[in-house]
Amino acid sequence: MMQRLVILAASMVLTVGSAQAALAAAARGAPAACIAESNHLASRGTVDLAWRKVGAEGRASVLLIAGSDQQMTMWPQTLLSGVIAKGRSTIVYDARDVGCSSHLDQRGPIVWPTFFAELMGGKSPSVPYDLADLTLDALAVMDSAGQRKVDIVGVSGGATVAAALAARYPDRVGRLVLVMANSGNPAIPMPADPSRLAGLPQPPAKDAGLAEIVAFRARSGQALEGTALAMTTEERRSVAEAASRRSWDPDGLGRAGAALLAAGDQRATLAKIKAPTRVVHGALDPLISPAAGREVASAIPGAEFLEVPGMGHALTPAAIEAVVEWIGSDRGAE
Repeated sequence: MMQRLVILAASMVLTVGSAQAALAAAARGAPAACIAESNHLASRGTVDLAWRKVGAEGRASVLLIAGSDQQMTMWPQTLLSGVIAKGRSTIVYDARDVGCSSHLDQRGPIVWPTFFAELMGGKSPSVPYDLADLTLDALAVMDSAGQRKVDIVGVSGGATVAAALAARYPDRVGRLVLVMANSGNPAIPMPADPSRLAGLPQPPAKDAGLAEIVAFRARSGQALEGTALAMTTEERRSVAEAASRRSWDPDGLGRAGAALLAAGDQRATLAKIKAPTRVVHGALDPLISPAAGREVASAIPGAEFLEVPGMGHALTPAAIEAVVEWIGSDRGAE
């Protein structure tokens, strides 16, 4: 089921980059779309992370941390434009195993029966990388962008990374927005509504044809939506095709999902967060229960919880408005 997660979003406009990332992408054998792009590059050990800054130079930045398989080109333009209209710039990046960043093929796919057997047996599952790695990756991007302190928006799995970063490195985080966040409490079922995801096929192989990959991504996105739709059928398919031409890595999606699952219950970590925090969750989220979102907010001292009617596991206009309003307030990053 974890491999079925595909985050919905919309396209964004390229604005800034460097030849360094294109050369590194070519050396990694990345898709032609990645080689042609103008991206910056952050490196942590053997992992290269492609990133971009969207907005005017010199403005306080907002770091956007995406969910599993969400590429930096998939953030809704309305979110980027809304943040920029508040006098801010945004930093977006591809996580490891996503898009134009390093794909850790040499670490192999997750053996899910073994993983879940270890997890259910109370053991710490063996994973190729963990939540701490994903958190340090985000810090590497901040450092590469020359940002000591930023406001952060984390979505889905990216919310788990954002929360861990805020808890462990409080001096690096101004304001915080966690969207579709999971507390990790094993008592709250995940997925929240299995019946809405039960009809999805297994993810196509990495070398599957473009049409098959696009169809899977578009169908998965539709299944995750609520009644307040994030985009039209045509828009959804267009986003799925652009993302699929850029990158498709089902094993990488599995590795990222395993890292988040292995992190377990995050409530003790959430309690350490000092940043002013807003938690936004869809009332009809079929993947992460609204109960988990409420629990996230209750665990963070002083956090505000906002449940969006009709929203599933996808950024809707109402959710984007809530994110922009919080980030645009007068207690932003320094």
